[in-house]
Amino acid sequence: MTQPHSASGLIGLYGGSFDPVHLGHTGTAEELLKRFPFREIRFLPAARSPLKTGSLSPAHRLAMLELALESKQGLTIDSRELFQPPPSFTIDTLKAVRAELAPGQELVFILGMDSFIELPRWKDWQALTDFAHLLVISRPGHAPKFSGDLENWLKKHRITAAESLESRPRRHGGGRVELIETRPHAVASRDIRAALRSGQDTSRWLNPAVRDYIEQHHLYTGDADPE
Repeated sequence: MTQPHSASGLIGLYGGSFDPVHLGHTGTAEELLKRFPFREIRFLPAARSPLKTGSLSPAHRLAMLELALESKQGLTIDSRELFQPPPSFTIDTLKAVRAELAPGQELVFILGMDSFIELPRWKDWQALTDFAHLLVISRPGHAPKFSGDLENWLKKHRITAAESLESRPRRHGGGRVELIETRPHAVASRDIRAALRSGQDTSRWLNPAVRDYIEQHHLYTGDADPE
């Protein structure tokens, strides 16, 4: 039987398509490792978002993640969503991960502001904080603007800079939501895919091993633009 993980330090789940994984993804994760008491941040590649259509094969995206995270201490991969029948829902993943952890272990779901403002479109989104804290990263071009249900829900769960994700007891009996700014990385996977299709240099955006893998397997060179 698998033993529950120790409750020492935060465990992060960094969700995304990673299509392809780029230096912005890994740079942000490394910054979070320094700023917060994470003992591990797990990259959680999605099989296919219910809000998007099309993506590169799971095998290629997983291989590129493995190359990008090689020798990066504290950064790992949780591939459970990749090989489940789509669609995958974050709430179901958080429930599954929570069930594997020791009762006192603090779990943090990491997402970008662009995804956070779309939260009301997610399945059972208001229940996410029943299973994890949310750490929301501001990105260039996505200034926070909240209204309606999201604004009201955020007021109940948001913490200030003086508070911390790992402090107890949990506010309102559930997880916290913290909004932070990280060092900007002016790059998006869709821009990289477009650059690859047009033959532009992508060395400033991609890990060399990832770039070599893309070239070796002739990825992102078709007319389709997988989201």
